[in-house]
Amino acid sequence: MSEGTQLQHESAMKKHWFPVLAGIILLAIVGVFGYKYMTEEKIEVLKPIADFTLDNSAGTTYTFNESAGKVRLVEFMFTKCPDICPATTYNMAKLQDQLKEKGLFGDKVEFISISFDPDNDTPEVLQEYAAKFKADQSGWKFLRGDAQAVEKVTKDFGLMVMKQPDGSYAHTARMFLVDGDGNMRRAYGMAADMDMEIMMKEMEQLAD
Repeated sequence: MSEGTQLQHESAMKKHWFPVLAGIILLAIVGVFGYKYMTEEKIEVLKPIADFTLDNSAGTTYTFNESAGKVRLVEFMFTKCPDICPATTYNMAKLQDQLKEKGLFGDKVEFISISFDPDNDTPEVLQEYAAKFKADQSGWKFLRGDAQAVEKVTKDFGLMVMKQPDGSYAHTARMFLVDGDGNMRRAYGMAADMDMEIMMKEMEQLAD
């Protein structure tokens, strides 16, 4: 084979392999994203959550629909709780820091803690509670209201709350993930029953 013929042959091979290589790369990219889509568990809608308005511990009112478009992690609690509530809030503070690292906290994901103990949990008490857990209130709301207003919200979420003779509360140990359209998508355990890895993954998935 002459040198000229060989050069022509190599040039033809390059022209032939370039689109083939580009196609292989494209298929690999599609495959990666397709695999992610196929292996990502779909988070079903459980029920729509009705709009509500409660008092923010910062001294303003908060309406649930004002955070429409954001993913919301909703906790029900009372500050005198000796175990489950503070342990849950502590774990939420960890999730807050992880979301901040990813640039999602506040803008795309918001935390909401709702007290069902209006007699004790004044705005000042809730502010102290938030500070104790280093909650960033630019993306984490601590809410309260009278017993009737809060009861309406707990019932909509399907939460059972019973005041005990000693002034404490027995309540369903569940917290909730709500999407940007106001639909409940997950009910999680609280405290030691929180699977932080799964919760983080699903908040990211809905915020995407």
